[in-house]
Amino acid sequence: MESRPKFTTANVTVTNADTWYPLPDMTVGEGCDVVIKSKAGNTSAIKVAHDDATSKASPFLLDNPGDSVSLRIKGTTQIVLSSSVAGQVVEVIAEQ
Repeated sequence: MESRPKFTTANVTVTNADTWYPLPDMTVGEGCDVVIKSKAGNTSAIKVAHDDATSKASPFLLDNPGDSVSLRIKGTTQIVLSSSVAGQVVEVIAEQ
């Protein structure tokens, strides 16, 4: 795959504890990943799930600050984030 000339970034803040927040609507290039990373200053795990009840019941955990996951998925708004502690921040990057 060739290098992409553009990418986009975003930060998502978990304003309220135990509330699910969708990723912003970001364009993701064909065959590219979305990388979701727990911000370095976080104090609690970040829960990553698909926006459905089954996935939210057993989310993927980013246990430590700096942990990340890459997902090859179209439609970033179907990915949701949560934490048991308010104020946690997640960084997102995707090639276009």
